[in-house]
Amino acid sequence: MKYSKLIEALGEISLDPVSEARAILEYCLGIKPSQIPLIKDKDLDDELLNPILNARRSNTPLQYILGKWEFMGNEFIVNENCLIPRSDTEILCEKALTLIKKDDHVADFCTGSGCIGLSLLLHSPLQHITLVDISKGALDVAEENAKKHSLEKKCTLINDDIRELPRKGQFDLVVSNPPYIPTKDIDTLSKQVQKEPRLALDGGQDGLDIIDFLITDGLDFLAPQGKMLIEFGYDQGEIMDTSLAKIKKEGKIKDYQILYDYGRNPRVAYIEK
Repeated sequence: MKYSKLIEALGEISLDPVSEARAILEYCLGIKPSQIPLIKDKDLDDELLNPILNARRSNTPLQYILGKWEFMGNEFIVNENCLIPRSDTEILCEKALTLIKKDDHVADFCTGSGCIGLSLLLHSPLQHITLVDISKGALDVAEENAKKHSLEKKCTLINDDIRELPRKGQFDLVVSNPPYIPTKDIDTLSKQVQKEPRLALDGGQDGLDIIDFLITDGLDFLAPQGKMLIEFGYDQGEIMDTSLAKIKKEGKIKDYQILYDYGRNPRVAYIEK
């Protein structure tokens, strides 16, 4: 199979067959992107490529097949126990990095692969972070990623429902990419997205179960003048704005801001206690 045929085969499965073909060749052949033009006309090993194509035809995400994906310029281990890192979430990280001080107490709730919290350690002077997830499988991936980046001594990992944790005003910053898809919408998602863990997707009847907790009782996790960053769905901007305006009017938060992703969709709530 030649490179052009690989792209053609992926075109029946993927929205971005060229990028997937490059990632597959980098994975299978251990080559750099700049080397791909050198092998474009060569016959590639079907025994290496066919299992990957078959897995993609069964809607297994490429990230799970490769077992890794990039986020904030670093590679993270991913598998079926955790959500796949997405570039839109980098907006949350970029904002967090403008806020963090070396000795801050920071938590990443619903951490999944740990890509958010660990990226904050990798790109800032922050000395420690608490990673929390209700899924033991996801937290195991976060632990693997902490070890991969030699950050395990800077992490506290907690396997629990964040709604059950003691709220003692202990964090200067809380970041979270919680499940926010309404239950009724899960079965309408692409078959590839449906391969991701339902626990990381399903946000309850309106998609806001965890988010509603974070912006009410969850504020008690924050120290005085603490801050919170929460990712939400692209179509939830209006309801987030309305909810946070009400909470601000009640005097429970000092201020808030809705941040937009690279596609100009509302994506992250920034909250100041």
